[in-house]
Amino acid sequence: MKAIEIVKNAVGAARDLLGGVPHVTIESVECEPNPDYRFDAVIGFTHKSKALALVVEVKANGAPRFVRSAVLQLESGMARLKRSGNADAKPRLIPMIVSPYLSPESRAICDDHKFAYLDLFGNAKLAFDAVYVERAVAQRPVSETRALRSFFTPRAAAILRVLLRDLDRSWRVADLAAQANASFGHVSNVRKALLDREWLEVRDDGIALVQPDVLLKTWRENYRSPVGKTIEGYTYLHGKQLEERLRGRLNSSSDGPRAIYSLHSAAHWLAPFGRTAAHSFYVDEPGSDAVKEAIELTYAARGANVVLQVLSDESLFEDASEPAPGVFCTSPIVTYLDLWNGNERDREAADHLADEFFSWLN
Repeated sequence: MKAIEIVKNAVGAARDLLGGVPHVTIESVECEPNPDYRFDAVIGFTHKSKALALVVEVKANGAPRFVRSAVLQLESGMARLKRSGNADAKPRLIPMIVSPYLSPESRAICDDHKFAYLDLFGNAKLAFDAVYVERAVAQRPVSETRALRSFFTPRAAAILRVLLRDLDRSWRVADLAAQANASFGHVSNVRKALLDREWLEVRDDGIALVQPDVLLKTWRENYRSPVGKTIEGYTYLHGKQLEERLRGRLNSSSDGPRAIYSLHSAAHWLAPFGRTAAHSFYVDEPGSDAVKEAIELTYAARGANVVLQVLSDESLFEDASEPAPGVFCTSPIVTYLDLWNGNERDREAADHLADEFFSWLN
């Protein structure tokens, strides 16, 4: 059952919204008026002497999956109500979904079904006769932002990268866990979160990602760069000379020191977009030593042209690409996210890479 306090607050907010509309008089408020129709509340009111009723369904969780379920439930209940008794004598029904927070995706579902909506964060839409009320709040509640950030933690990100890497495949939980080197429990948690947002669907042969564009756009807005110690230095090597020194020295497997190109250095191999003076690498501690030795890196108080980031997240190495023999770099997904969260030129390089690898990203 829904918490009484959530329903009470939701109905109160819906009543306040109606009360702010000129020429509206609220006549009645009934909570759970008839269990056969499964409405949480019906608010009867008149507008310029015309009888109407706001039929309210409250969802404690406003994720798209639950909103879509509420919409279908409300449509079914209203259809039964209209068929019962004398339909001509009943007021016009206006369906409304209310939740503590409704994401843009959840609000879009309401729009598609021509439902009114309201959340306790300030987003609202109500339309009838000549009345049109719409409010949109740009920010997300802290709890929603925190939930999204936790959704893109390193362990979850490894699973998401697997899904994004092969969009034509359906995955069993066991296969996805093995591919992402994750536990069954963690894969199940990510699966549930994706299903709640309707980014994933269940098929006969497993689960499949159906909204990769929405996932990647949400990820880039909530992306946090990999954590690790940064080492800067200078090398006199450049161009082909540097590349040949590193070919065969870079490695993404756990069999030896780990070192891969990152940022613009990775984009140079994946989707070239102009050269930059600095060379960037993701490494582990042994990999850091290997790169230093290969390119004769020296300390530079100023004018550093090499940046090594010693990572704690090993999954980034396991997900690496090999665009040329002996050349390893961050995967297109990681390269895109890293660049998109940089400066204006970095974002241009990210867009160029997306054109090459993510034709589905609008």
